[in-house]
Amino acid sequence: MAAAALLLGLALLAPRAAGAGMGACYDGAGRPQRCLPVFENAAFGRLAQASHTCGSPPEDFCPHVGAAGAGAHCQRCDAADPQRHHNASYLTDFHSQDESTWWQSPSMAFGVQYPTSVNITLRLGKAYEITYVRLKFHTSRPESFAIYKRSRADGPWEPYQFYSASCQKTYGRPEGQYLRPGEDERVAFCTSEFSDISPLSGGNVAFSTLEGRPSAYNFEESPGLQEWVTSTELLISLDRLNTFGDDIFKDPKVLQSYYYAVSDFSVGGRCKCNGHASECGPDVAGQLACRCQHNTTGTDCERCLPFFQDRPWARGTAEAAHECLPCNCSGRSEECTFDRELFRSTGHGGRCHHCRDHTAGPHCERCQENFYHWDPRMPCQPCDCQSAGSLHLQCDDTGTCACKPTVTGWKCDRCLPGFHSLSEGGCRPCTCNPAGSLDTCDPRSGRCPCKENVEGNLCDRCRPGTFNLQPHNPAGCSSCFCYGHSKVCASTAQFQVHHILSDFHQGAEGWWARSVGGSEHPPQWSPNGVLLSPEDEEELTAPGPVFLTEVRLTSARPGLSPPASWVEICSCPTGYTGQFCESCAPGYKREMPQGGPYASCVPCTCNQHGTCDPNTGICVCSHHTEGPSCERCLPGFYGNPFAGQADDCQPCPCPGQSACTTIPESREVVCTHCPPGQRGRRCEVCDDGFFGDPLGLFGHPQPCHQCQCSGNVDPNAVGNCDPLSGHCLRCLHNTTGDHCEHCQEGFYGSALAPRPADKCMPCSCHPQGSVSEQMPCDPVTGQCSCLPHVTARDCSRCYPGFFDLQPGRGCRSCKCHPLGSQEDQCHPKTGQCTCRPGVTGQACDRCQLGFFGFSIKGCRACRCSPLGAASAQCHENGTCVCRPGFEGYKCDRCHDNFFLTADGTHCQQCPSCYALVKEEAAKLKARLTLTEGWLQGSDCGSPWGPLDILLGEAPRGDVYQGHHLLPGAREAFLEQMMSLEGAVKAAREQLQRLNKGARCAQAGSQKTCTQLADLEAVLESSEEEILHAAAILASLEIPQEGPSQPTKWSHLATEARALARSHRDTATKIAATAWRALLASNTSYALLWNLLEGRVALETQRDLEDRYQEVQAAQKALRTAVAEVLPEAESVLATVQQVGADTAPYLALLASPGALPQKSRAEDLGLKAKALEKTVASWQHMATEAARTLQTAAQATLRQTEPLTKLHQEARAALTQASSSVQAATVTVMGARTLLADLEGMKLQFPRPKDQAALQRKADSVSDRLLADTRKKTKQAERMLGNAAPLSSSAKKKGREAEVLAKDSAKLAKALLRERKQAHRRASRLTSQTQATLQQASQQVLASEARRQELEEAERVGAGLSEMEQQIRESRISLEKDIETLSELLARLGSLDTHQAPAQALNETQWALERLRLQLGSPGSLQRKLSLLEQESQQQELQIQGFESDLAEIRADKQNLEAILHSLPENCASWQ
Repeated sequence: MAAAALLLGLALLAPRAAGAGMGACYDGAGRPQRCLPVFENAAFGRLAQASHTCGSPPEDFCPHVGAAGAGAHCQRCDAADPQRHHNASYLTDFHSQDESTWWQSPSMAFGVQYPTSVNITLRLGKAYEITYVRLKFHTSRPESFAIYKRSRADGPWEPYQFYSASCQKTYGRPEGQYLRPGEDERVAFCTSEFSDISPLSGGNVAFSTLEGRPSAYNFEESPGLQEWVTSTELLISLDRLNTFGDDIFKDPKVLQSYYYAVSDFSVGGRCKCNGHASECGPDVAGQLACRCQHNTTGTDCERCLPFFQDRPWARGTAEAAHECLPCNCSGRSEECTFDRELFRSTGHGGRCHHCRDHTAGPHCERCQENFYHWDPRMPCQPCDCQSAGSLHLQCDDTGTCACKPTVTGWKCDRCLPGFHSLSEGGCRPCTCNPAGSLDTCDPRSGRCPCKENVEGNLCDRCRPGTFNLQPHNPAGCSSCFCYGHSKVCASTAQFQVHHILSDFHQGAEGWWARSVGGSEHPPQWSPNGVLLSPEDEEELTAPGPVFLTEVRLTSARPGLSPPASWVEICSCPTGYTGQFCESCAPGYKREMPQGGPYASCVPCTCNQHGTCDPNTGICVCSHHTEGPSCERCLPGFYGNPFAGQADDCQPCPCPGQSACTTIPESREVVCTHCPPGQRGRRCEVCDDGFFGDPLGLFGHPQPCHQCQCSGNVDPNAVGNCDPLSGHCLRCLHNTTGDHCEHCQEGFYGSALAPRPADKCMPCSCHPQGSVSEQMPCDPVTGQCSCLPHVTARDCSRCYPGFFDLQPGRGCRSCKCHPLGSQEDQCHPKTGQCTCRPGVTGQACDRCQLGFFGFSIKGCRACRCSPLGAASAQCHENGTCVCRPGFEGYKCDRCHDNFFLTADGTHCQQCPSCYALVKEEAAKLKARLTLTEGWLQGSDCGSPWGPLDILLGEAPRGDVYQGHHLLPGAREAFLEQMMSLEGAVKAAREQLQRLNKGARCAQAGSQKTCTQLADLEAVLESSEEEILHAAAILASLEIPQEGPSQPTKWSHLATEARALARSHRDTATKIAATAWRALLASNTSYALLWNLLEGRVALETQRDLEDRYQEVQAAQKALRTAVAEVLPEAESVLATVQQVGADTAPYLALLASPGALPQKSRAEDLGLKAKALEKTVASWQHMATEAARTLQTAAQATLRQTEPLTKLHQEARAALTQASSSVQAATVTVMGARTLLADLEGMKLQFPRPKDQAALQRKADSVSDRLLADTRKKTKQAERMLGNAAPLSSSAKKKGREAEVLAKDSAKLAKALLRERKQAHRRASRLTSQTQATLQQASQQVLASEARRQELEEAERVGAGLSEMEQQIRESRISLEKDIETLSELLARLGSLDTHQAPAQALNETQWALERLRLQLGSPGSLQRKLSLLEQESQQQELQIQGFESDLAEIRADKQNLEAILHSLPENCASWQ
């Protein structure tokens, strides 16, 4: 099956056609096609990692006989020896059958067994598509192991496959699971196919990843399966070893023979490249990756390249390579992404991003909004339509925008002439002042273009420094003159317009001429005018003779009207005066010497320390002053130069003749330029942050040095250190010391840490858990001094296992019961322990109401029947107190001869008739007991003793009483045949239901299914025999003989009765044995079914868990005791140390010759040591006596369990005998019944020799058929009973006995003729007796099973006693070590030299003695082990008493059933 699954996986993961190619990603024509990396063993050469490997330390292992490498001796595994190591490198190396290498785990002797798992991890480097995983085991295959995988490097472990003979129990999964189409196929199956212990070596396990997956034949269309086969790492978890069961005895040789060993680990698959690469290799980082084609990228070619997004990425298949296509961006972008909606609507999913040239669209095929181009090949240009002036922002193909009214321009960005201020409403009309404006207003801002000296939005006012706005003035306004000393002027009202006219009719009229460099003189005048000629280089020149005939001038003169507005009057600043500010005010001087009216005027003053020149304005200073106005003292002088006195400036009293100044309030002189590090009015002290005595005011002069405060002061603060000593005064961060180098009391940390957060932190000792709040903590670690059983740095919580933190006392012990609590910790406040189910109490030390059985698992619920129990509380053994009429452990059924009433409230006693039935049943059972005793002690040759007992009520006679009985007999036998046939059919239907329940059609060949098939074959054969017998009985003819015909059958009838009686007796014994075998078979089936459901293993596991939890509870109790004793030991240690410190001065005197008192002290100490040695010896004697007592009790317990062992062996033998003979006995009974029916219907002419010969031949054929069927059924019984050798041999032996019985039955068939009448009369009675016997046999089988369970419990008791004995040995060894330690101490005391450090020797001796006293005096491990041994002994006694009480109850039940069967009357009730 595994090989077929591997071939299936290889076929599904391989290309569908050879033409698809395995290597080339493009065919010869350049067309893309699917390509795959080579199929390989992905594990070969890769180093696997194992969690457990033998050889560290070296160990021996013993292969089983028949396993590879097994020999007469054990072998050794040594990790340090190259010839003997078995490390994980052998898992994936070259596997050779001739020279096999293997990895091996430690053996079971090192604890390698469930639940401890051994893991093997294989990292593939990248994702692979796994086809199969094959493991070749060097030893037998494990009973349970699992395969896990990771689909990605950082993903979780996912189960891949489980192999276990106990799937539900070990992994919680059903066995033989199968999937239906449509279900999630990514589930791990569990199978027991490879969980058998055979073969002992070389067993293969091949796991196909696609086996059992409905979509495997459509792999390329199944993303789930594609993810299922993908793996980056594989993990093999080896969980449970296969054993023969001999490991329970813990024999080291046996444990060394069980271990995991794998010789080859193969993983078949391909490097996962999703059909887009033909090979894998290391990338630039050295990591394994696909070398992608088809425009794909990624480690697994799992995505398209960035610009190849025109269609979605898909896995390459045989039908389509799914090559990634480039995006169409019209050459205007190199970035795109896949848009699924675009792909759905257009067939092209590449959406371009960051289109250049102002283009837009999925493929950059059009201009952006508000852009245009007149040629598609040209870049798009912005429309730039002015939003306020255009009707809309989009322009036409020429770039022209649509404008609003009063707006113009290509882009609608300017107003029409005469309009301004373009806005959302268009443009507004201009309103400029024509006198001050040059033209219409600005079309954008609305501002008018003002003349040079005009301002304002409407050009309606003069600029500062100008005046007289006039339309004819090109500048608009005239500039203020004022000789440049003022910019504030206005038109004066004191001048009027004066026109000057000269026509030169009456002479020069006051005009003068002046030559260059000469003086003025009258011009040359003539009637034609004033001659303008170049004579004498006059200034008035012209080409040729030029006459000035008329001059017209407009001027002003004082007056009121018409006003001369162009005449100014200035507003002069301080220091100036005049209409035009042409003069300096009194007390001022020209800033520029001889500057004239244009020069500025400044105050003239020298502070009485010099004189001022009115032309130059310069002061000549004296009296140690300086400055343009003698306004300051010279450097090195101080004073107030503005006082005007000769001694205003005095020399500075500062070191080094440095500068100084005077405080105005106190007139105190203060130095202003002290040397670095000095300060003060006279530089007499050190500056802040420095220390010293620079002037020696307090002693010898010391220069100023910078203070050192370890960085724990505020550099911006004042007064951080003492200016004389340098001691730090303002330490921050909770530090102290002369240099802030220590933490303050109550703080801890490092004061020198660079970061403030890492410096000193408060102790914050918990007030309840610390010894004292005033006691400081450790200055480095911050650990507070805690009270007993208190922990944490600040003593804020109790130790685990303690609670109730109280000041001055500490914490109290939880004292959780080791069995009733889940852990040794409790609630830190209330002390409530965490109890197990059914347990209550603060310490979890008692069962809840309605629970019993206080143990490591807690308390179990009584589950008393609310109907039959008198109380919800049960006894300690789980039995409930029943109400009258009820019985059973849980009071859940009525007593015999009692029945449940119709309302279901109580049990009512049956009528008196059933009492008679019970008495007759008891009598019948007594008869059967006598018969069974006689049968066990007799042989086939002796006459049947109890015949008279069984036939005491039967009529006797040799004469045939009448012909009317023969037809009735045949009808009765036919009715019995039909009832047997119906029973067999019912059994076959039940067997078919069991087949369905066991899922034999899915799980394959299992032991249980094989046995069920054999049972079905047996039932089918039995049904055929019954039908054959019924056909023979129906074919017989019964003669109708008259009453007057003479009877010649007396002799033959006698012989027939004897033969029938003997055959009926044999048939009765065989039927009884068959019924017992059938009950044993049913019991075996129930056991097998329980085993199939994991019940037996679950019970075993629970028992082991109980014992393991008991061990853990003992460990918890030990830790609790140690925690309780530890504070006392610490206090004793402190006391001893104090005593040693007190006695040290006295011990020092031992070195002197006169130190005799000290020697006497040493002798006293020696005497105390001897007394302590005696105490230790008495302890050892007590421990030895206790060990002997426990050993004697254990041996007595084992002797008491010997009858149980014998009973268990007898039960096993009976079960084996019954199981082996069930089939043969069934066939024998059917054959006997058939033969009886044939003989009863023979004709009356039977005594003839011919008829006797025919009868003999028929008897021989019956005998041969019985023998053949017996052999056949014996072989089937051997297969059903499994492959256990003892059971098989016993089955064969019982088969031979059944064969002998069958031969005897054939011989006795001749006697059936002589006993046919009596056999017919006793048929019904024998049937009743057979049923009673079968019931008794079933009870015996059940009792045998109970004895077997008791024996197993006794074996577990023996194992527990062995563990107790081992603990006693360990305790004895511990005592011996203590005695040796004491002896060494005594020897050291005896050899004490008073001249060689006696104090140290005595201190060490006293300490060692104290340690021994604590070990022996406190409730240590020895007392705990003794108490545990006593508890185990008491438990064993209770179990033995329970066994004896169970036996007594079983015997009483057996006697009651026998009495009921014997006392049943025939007329009380009709039953078959």
